[in-house]
Amino acid sequence: MQDAIAIQSLKSDIALLRQNIWPPANLANVEGLPIYYGVKSEVDEYYKQWLGLIERAQDLFQPFMEDEVLDAIHLPSHLNLPLFYFHVDRIRINKTRAKESKSFRGIASLIEKCGQFEADEIAKMSQWLNHDDTAALVAHREFIDLRTYVFQHGQSDYTRTRFYVNGIILSVEDDFKLIDARDKPRKQRNDSYSDPLADNQTWKVFGKYR
Repeated sequence: MQDAIAIQSLKSDIALLRQNIWPPANLANVEGLPIYYGVKSEVDEYYKQWLGLIERAQDLFQPFMEDEVLDAIHLPSHLNLPLFYFHVDRIRINKTRAKESKSFRGIASLIEKCGQFEADEIAKMSQWLNHDDTAALVAHREFIDLRTYVFQHGQSDYTRTRFYVNGIILSVEDDFKLIDARDKPRKQRNDSYSDPLADNQTWKVFGKYR
């Protein structure tokens, strides 16, 4: 109970600070996106205003193992803290073709979540479900996913982040590069499902086994 009150209080304080200092006024912005960047001194100044709240969040969500330290990047996104990355050499912004996937064991729940289908399609789906005890349905909806890849100085790997909920702040190096590839969506990986049983122009439904 005590933790729940502390979390609610923290979220209120975060919301209040966001009202006052978000978006950051003195940092550069990637047009149309909640991505802000600046040199170390500028970002450090802004980071100081958030540090107290970040440390409170780390205390509340610290793992049970005392030798573990919870990286601020991995705090729960529902807190709505902006994500800070330091020593950034470059970022790449990509649009990727992706798909949402939902599994169902009955027609009623599928229609409730995915909308109406033609009568002959419903008949096909019912026939699939009834032909085997392990039969199920999987519905796929394609969408364009926006992701940012953050490359930090001295690290061989990158961090892939979804930034549009909380926003990200980048403390950048002198040779910082911003690669904006939003106008070239990357190809979707090959889908292992083909020949849908039903398609209502939003969701395609396939037969599968549980």
